[in-house]
Amino acid sequence: MSGSVLSVRGATKAFGGAVALRGVDLEVGEAEIHALLGENGAGKSTLIKILAAVHAPDAGSFEIAGETLPAGFGPDDIARAGIRFVHQDLGLIDTMSVMENMALVGGFVRRAGLIDHRASSRRAGEQLARLGLTVDPEALVGSLSVAEKAILALARAMSGDARLIVVDEVTAALPSPDVARVHEAIRAARDHHGAAFIYVSHRLEEVFQLCDRLTVLRDGRTIATAEVGSVDMAQVVNWIAGKSLGLGRASVGGGGGAVRLEAEGIRGGVVGNGAALSVSAGEIVGITGIIGSGYDAICEMVAGIATPVEGRIGIGGQAIAPGSTAATRAAGLEIVLGDRSRAAFAERAVRENLFADRLFRGRGRPDLPGERVRTGELVADFDVRPRNCGEAAMQSLSGGNQQKVLFARALMAEPKALVLIDPTAGVDVGARAELHELLRRAVRKGTAVLFGSSDFEEIVAVADRVLVVRDGRICAEISGEDVTWDRLFMEAHGGHAPLPTATMQGLAS
Repeated sequence: MSGSVLSVRGATKAFGGAVALRGVDLEVGEAEIHALLGENGAGKSTLIKILAAVHAPDAGSFEIAGETLPAGFGPDDIARAGIRFVHQDLGLIDTMSVMENMALVGGFVRRAGLIDHRASSRRAGEQLARLGLTVDPEALVGSLSVAEKAILALARAMSGDARLIVVDEVTAALPSPDVARVHEAIRAARDHHGAAFIYVSHRLEEVFQLCDRLTVLRDGRTIATAEVGSVDMAQVVNWIAGKSLGLGRASVGGGGGAVRLEAEGIRGGVVGNGAALSVSAGEIVGITGIIGSGYDAICEMVAGIATPVEGRIGIGGQAIAPGSTAATRAAGLEIVLGDRSRAAFAERAVRENLFADRLFRGRGRPDLPGERVRTGELVADFDVRPRNCGEAAMQSLSGGNQQKVLFARALMAEPKALVLIDPTAGVDVGARAELHELLRRAVRKGTAVLFGSSDFEEIVAVADRVLVVRDGRICAEISGEDVTWDRLFMEAHGGHAPLPTATMQGLAS
């Protein structure tokens, strides 16, 4: 590392009595891609918000390329220092053109004081091409794919004199091929522009494919900094979680019991070929594919969230009216979504979220003392942190702990069947492992689980049997030792798609 673009020493921040950062150190070298890792609540977001001048640090020094940022530094100081940010929501405006979105940061090309539209468009196209993206600069951003939008956001961040770009969970919703495209764009920005990156992701396989070094935070402290090539994933997980969590294939079901959940000939939306599936008691069936393949649409129709054009759904041997979550839940099926904006009531208390049926459907008078006692039991049983969160707003919890609450709500009635749709999206590796264990606990009691996710690694880790969806139809069923990441990848892409170079290197290692 020839020099430091960013040097943070002793960063400290508290919010009231809660200490978020406890003397954090972070150093990012020139043209380095540096991963910032840690569980939700470890301090990553607080540190990033300090770097963005959203929060003021209580203590610590912050240097950019050897220059110390002034006390009380603000957004203008950060912009002049060349720090840029690309967040998960990307911050793009779909109703504006690609060029106009670029110009929001880099400005328009002007001649004689007037905007030169043609030159601005040409410049935008050239900037995007340098990152490997060839799109019409006059196209509306809303017409781009998610991966193209992510690369556009990177290119926009590069406008001007960007020294350091913070990339925060940009690939969380992307399937593997699109992740590879974004990675290539980051490498191009590093190689051609000399930019350094802080890369935040819960997907450890991405870190090992892309990054040069990593720093792990836990409980607001710097736990470790290491060269990526000098450590393995198990060691990094141990740093992140503070304990060994066991990686890889660990499903505990296998089925063999009575069929608890079945669907036959369901069709609707992108699913046009009459999907059929069954899940037995004590079995986890994964259903996967790339984003847009239809795996999630099948899950939603099975769960009653969406209405199929035709088809039959059965729960515990009982035929269910399609398109009705009330009917599926009455028959003993529960649902857990990763999209908390659809599944949780962010501003209401954890207790109210656990007993949402009573609160939001007017089912009976509230038994507040009983609800509070049961909430305390569930919080302890599902290891929700902090322990005294029953009356706290749902949104005050970390993403992983919010998901534990949703798991508790779904599992407290010991359902016959459970449908999960991307249930750990945006959740850190420690919380993900804990959620998997909660799921296995339910399976040991006989629950049938349909687990929908585009994360092949996660599907390999949890599923007994896997259905692969491609172009709106179930194209393959895989079980036992044949359930591997590369097999899922190949089936999801037609059985002949070449693996990305970085992925091949990762598999080889």
